[in-house]
Amino acid sequence: MNHRSVSRSLASLAVLTCLALGVGPAQGASAATPFPLCSASHFSTNGTIKTLPGGTTVRLVLTSHYFPTCAWSYGTAFQFLSASGSPVGPSHSLPSPASAAPALVYDTFQVVESLSTMEGVQCTSREASALAVTTPNKSRVVVHFPETVGVCVNGTTHWTTLAGPTFPRPKNCAASALRVSVGRANGAAGTIYHPIDFKNVGAVQCVVSGTPAVQPTTGSLAGVAHLFVGDPAKVVDLASQGYGDPVRLAPGQSASANFGVSESGNYTPAACVAKNAQSLSVGLGSGNWWVRLSISVCTKLASTYIYGVVPGGNGVLS
Repeated sequence: MNHRSVSRSLASLAVLTCLALGVGPAQGASAATPFPLCSASHFSTNGTIKTLPGGTTVRLVLTSHYFPTCAWSYGTAFQFLSASGSPVGPSHSLPSPASAAPALVYDTFQVVESLSTMEGVQCTSREASALAVTTPNKSRVVVHFPETVGVCVNGTTHWTTLAGPTFPRPKNCAASALRVSVGRANGAAGTIYHPIDFKNVGAVQCVVSGTPAVQPTTGSLAGVAHLFVGDPAKVVDLASQGYGDPVRLAPGQSASANFGVSESGNYTPAACVAKNAQSLSVGLGSGNWWVRLSISVCTKLASTYIYGVVPGGNGVLS
């Protein structure tokens, strides 16, 4: 294995960032966040080393496999390890500002930590083969390197204070990158569910989140005026279970939201006043689409329902 000399411990921890779209700030979150703290068991890991003129960067990628979300707080600690797993040099922790709210890490999203070092300054170094990261719930995840790095443990140059993390917002899917369709219906207790599918037909990964705005409309032909039939679909709020959480879509992948239609026979004719619709108006983010779907809805009361987006094409969490 190559030995890469590292003369200065973290000249800067670039950021806790996302791979193009990893994590988003927990709006209004506090230390009492309802989401569990991220654990080592929530992540798979990968580590890479890249040497540029003047320094080396150790890049750690932690991919979440916990649904719906876990909370990543400040105070993360790092410890270099030898091939045998023993500590190399001291452990260092990120600062923990009193006002810092935890960030939410969503299923399939990645936390990337870049540890930048500088070469060319004399120090006593030892080889490290991995880095242990203490996750917010105080468990440890170990990221192994493809080759060893040299870590300063003595000398005139010492490890510096780690910088605090930042959490960029995920990049939402553009309307032009999504193809919207209605999947196969399924029924339960007098309600028929139609999954509304959002497929990424673009060339890059992107994110969909939230609950679509859906309303039945007249007409089955594209390019003509469609009139609303009945009330907009009622929003069913299951956010605490993960419905509506951001879903990362690679090209070709889909997320979906279940659209429920109560059968008009559930109501008296006078209370319902049923009318046929041939299509749906679907809005999500900056996009609005028209899709064909023949249904019967009430016009005197709301008889349709919409849930938040989830991964996959059947509209429900597996």
